[in-house]
Amino acid sequence: MLVSSVLPPSDCTTQALADFEKLIIEGGAVDPQGLAQRIRNAFLLLFLRMSDGELVGAGALKYPRQEYRDRIFAAARATVPADGYRVELGWVVVTKSHQGRRLSTRVVGELLPFAKNENIFATTRIDERIMSFAPDYGFKVNGIPYPSGQGYDLVLYLRDAG
Repeated sequence: MLVSSVLPPSDCTTQALADFEKLIIEGGAVDPQGLAQRIRNAFLLLFLRMSDGELVGAGALKYPRQEYRDRIFAAARATVPADGYRVELGWVVVTKSHQGRRLSTRVVGELLPFAKNENIFATTRIDERIMSFAPDYGFKVNGIPYPSGQGYDLVLYLRDAG
């Protein structure tokens, strides 16, 4: 059985934050430099654990800095300004041993109600299946694929409040 918890980073134990960071790094889609601080600055973290406590999935809602949002929206040649999208859905990761069970969909579905009155953006690798459920949650691709700087291209997804 899987149990999820959604907490602000300030309510998480040091170990929980370390487990979250480790899983995100293992997911391979984020620069580990400064990640611990970015995790502590997030709005909400979702932990998806097995009944024995093993962390098998994670995700977050973040309020990234304006400069970061501007850079992402410019790189993607977004058709709308970054100002209107203050919340980022990110760090959605599921361990390899638990992939293929629609757990990413569960993570996103449990996080989105916490930002229901906000426009949200997310980025992911162009070849990722992770956003295959995007239309179900109102996310649409905006702009064009752009280089991540890590050797793969990213896609910007937007979801309007609703």
